[in-house]
Amino acid sequence: MAGSENKSVLGNDNPKALSSFMSVASLQVGDILLSTTEGFVSDAVKATTRSKFSHARLYIGGNEVIEAIDPEVVRKPVNLAIENDNYTHVYRYPNLTDVQQAAIVNYAKSQDGKEYDLSGALSAPNITSIYPPSLLSKLYNLHDSEFDFYCSELVAFSYKSAGIRLEFAASQTTPEDLAVNKKLKYIGRLK
Repeated sequence: MAGSENKSVLGNDNPKALSSFMSVASLQVGDILLSTTEGFVSDAVKATTRSKFSHARLYIGGNEVIEAIDPEVVRKPVNLAIENDNYTHVYRYPNLTDVQQAAIVNYAKSQDGKEYDLSGALSAPNITSIYPPSLLSKLYNLHDSEFDFYCSELVAFSYKSAGIRLEFAASQTTPEDLAVNKKLKYIGRLK
């Protein structure tokens, strides 16, 4: 019973991954950290995306992550960023080149300070059935989807800048999309 519960948290069926705790020192530039916390927003994201994850962050090296979290895109030390997480899982795109890693990090860092994309988050697939966004905000997000970011959208666009499409539409990517993405490999748990 507990094993099947953990498998759904992982987003894959890798039995070895069930106990794969790792240290922050094991992170590589470009790693994607998927997590969840307590609270209404986290619960709403998990319910509407049918996921165990409600948030995505990008490891940019130097013991830092970058994330889009209300009210803006911010850089933080890993330990500070994950301190309130119930659990944090790490996914990796295998064999990223130095050039790809640099492109991902440079793009993500260039978004530091941009506003959080509430309209985009509410326009993501499955969420619109519960929280229909205004037509104006949805159209604006489609027109300029890089004006502001929600968490997994920032991750997807950062990868896209390196020539790696994680999803068909980066502006519609959810944490669950990342968790089940066949291009990403589950590495382990920080928490």
